[in-house]
This record gives sequence, structure tokens and C-alpha cells, in this order.
Amino acid sequence: MQYLDERHHMRVEIEWKECDLPADELSRMQKGIDQVGEAIQELSPASLRIRLIHHPASAKYHVEGKVTLPGRTLVTGDADTYLDTAFQRCVRKLVQRVSLYKENPDQRATELASRQAIREREMMAPTDPDTGILGTAVTAGNYRKFRTALIGYEDWLRQRVGRWVQRYPEAEKQIGDALRIGDIVEEVYLNAFESYQQRPTEVPFHQWLEDLIDPSLKEMLRHPDEERENAGRARTMRETPLD
Repeated sequence: MQYLDERHHMRVEIEWKECDLPADELSRMQKGIDQVGEAIQELSPASLRIRLIHHPASAKYHVEGKVTLPGRTLVTGDADTYLDTAFQRCVRKLVQRVSLYKENPDQRATELASRQAIREREMMAPTDPDTGILGTAVTAGNYRKFRTALIGYEDWLRQRVGRWVQRYPEAEKQIGDALRIGDIVEEVYLNAFESYQQRPTEVPFHQWLEDLIDPSLKEMLRHPDEERENAGRARTMRETPLD
């Protein structure tokens, strides 16, 4: 299971072996994941990997935690007959190790990572478009004009879609085959065109557009052939030269 924790700007991976991980257990684990996320939030880019292993012979759960930070990887673990107990102790150790790292970080790696984070933030927040042009295009039913007015969002939206797909393993497996990033991007634009007149004006445009990624992706997963065909037609319409 892999996903991007947007709130704490960290990639999370959870792997379990020889045991089932019920949804309620995952929910309880989230509090510990948040603790690690809060500890490393300003150390972007960072990632957290958790491995849960059950040993039937000893009836114990072994939890391994690994945090990857600029210039350093921190690893720890714990074991107990109760999964939650082992997990919580592992989390506390990770947080303590992160605290020690902050006192003696790799300054060069941290500086390079900070510069990269600044560049990414600049890409992630495009200037709001001319909403007058968008409104006129929607009223006229002119998708091509609407889409062209948002050309400055292309790279940013593609990046956001790529990260969002990582939250859904079934979607990530299909990328490049039955599912393409470009088709999902086009689906987001199509949904934006259709729902533009209902857009909440108090929400920044780029946030509203990003909020359409999840429902667009889910719709493509439900009806892949139909939605891919719609996206293809929209792309063809956009690329057709104006008369």
C-alpha cells in the first residue's frame, strides 16, 4: 500500500506479511503516521516505510520503520504479541531519531532539498486564470477555448495527477497500459468545463481544479473504455486547427 501524505509532504508505504491488516487497524495506525509526518514535515523530501511481519512460531508481530530524509536514512523496529503495541513503540523511536537528526542534519543535502521544494511549490501554484475568458467559453459551449485558456496548468496538473494515482494501487498498475496520465488530465479538464458554473468562487481556482482529480480518476476506473474515449475525443477537438 503506497500513497502520498499531502498534509505532511511525505510518501508513505505500508507492507504486511503473514497477517491481515483490517481497516480499523489501519485507521488506528494513522495517528502514529501523523506523528512521524509532523516530525519530518519541514524536512521535505521525505518518505516513511513501515513493514509489519507476523511470526506464528513466537506469536509476535515485528514492526520495522524506515524514514528517508535528506542525506540520511533512519531505521528502527520493535516486536510484541500485540501489533498496536509494537507499532506505537516503533513510531516513538522513529520520532526520537528524527529529533536527533534535526540537531545534526546533513546541511548540504538539506539545502539542496529546500531549493528543490521551492521549485516544486512554484510549479504547484499557478496564477489564477482569467475567469472571464473561462466563463465566456463555458457559456458558448466552446471546450477548445476553455482548454486553451488553461494551458498554463498543463505541467502542474499532470504532476498532481501522477501523484494522486499513487494513492490507488489498482490505478497505478494500469498506467501506461489501460490508463494514461494524459487521459486522466483531460478528464479533469472535461469535468471542470462541465461544472465550471457551479464552482465555489471562494475557493482558489487551482485548488478547485485539484479537487476534481479524485472523482475524475474514480470515474475512469469505473468506466475505463468509455471515459478514455471521451478524453480522446476532447483531445482531438482541442488539437484540431481553428478554421
